[in-house]
Amino acid sequence: MIINKTKYLEFKCGKSPTGSDWHYVRRTNDSKSHDSAVCITTIVKKDNKYNFLLLKTRRPPIYSEAKAEFCIESPAGLIGDEITDETLLECAKKELLEEAGIKADKIFIELYNSSTSAGLSSETLTYVTSISDDYKTVNQPVTDGGIIVERFLVPVDEIHQYLQNIDHKKYSIASATVCGIFFALMRI
Repeated sequence: MIINKTKYLEFKCGKSPTGSDWHYVRRTNDSKSHDSAVCITTIVKKDNKYNFLLLKTRRPPIYSEAKAEFCIESPAGLIGDEITDETLLECAKKELLEEAGIKADKIFIELYNSSTSAGLSSETLTYVTSISDDYKTVNQPVTDGGIIVERFLVPVDEIHQYLQNIDHKKYSIASATVCGIFFALMRI
């Protein structure tokens, strides 16, 4: 049962295994034929060294609830939110160009149907790794309505130290980004 609906979300009520009400959120672009979203873990080669390209974002749910001021994320996007028959790879390439301003030399599909928060949402995502052998911006990246504050590189061999030493009161790290890094490290 739909309780409320916006352009991108539905607030719904279903039944738990014991028959009690269970409230959750559904993405309106959701489809049985594809995941709701794609997370693009991005590796770029600069000065003969591989780096993760990360985004520093300002997400209202994170700062409004005083969880952190910023979030560290990978480029990502909703599949089919603007183009109904958009494929997973079309979405990944589009989002990489929009949010990072780069094109990938290689894209690997790592994992399908990964739940983002099964108790809260029916959203699932696909993880992809993109590798660009020459870091150059070919398109002016968007700010996504002021959400994306900064793009930055972290050397692949320093990513664990970076994630462990980040100021966790100031920055929240998106779990999709951490999971994507796990898969991407097997590609280089």
